[in-house]
Amino acid sequence: MNKLIFLTMLLVFLSCKEDDSNSSPDDLLYQMESIDEQIEALLITQCSDGSQCVATPIGVKPCGGPTKFIVHSSSTDQEKLDALIEQYNELNAEYNTETNAGSDCSVVTAPEMDCISGTCQAVEN
Repeated sequence: MNKLIFLTMLLVFLSCKEDDSNSSPDDLLYQMESIDEQIEALLITQCSDGSQCVATPIGVKPCGGPTKFIVHSSSTDQEKLDALIEQYNELNAEYNTETNAGSDCSVVTAPEMDCISGTCQAVEN
């Protein structure tokens, strides 16, 4: 009898517990957009030569790999940027799962970069 009472109480407790991990796709997109805005505000693109330019991957394709690369200067706080990208990528992966997102599975590679007119920019080959 005690086991039955314990199991009943456990089931009641577990059913009352909120599960924040299941956000709606719209909520996930909103959170991703918010983090994207924070990333944009953090980026520094000013440079004096091409060696200061960095390409950092962001996003999670359903097949794996990043969706794109962000071009910025090495003056950007990389630690803060990496933390924001990690949050973004977790949300992106959850969004992909929630929406059963598909992908072309193409590999996105880092762009060639240069310092053009004092700004780090991707360069077309």
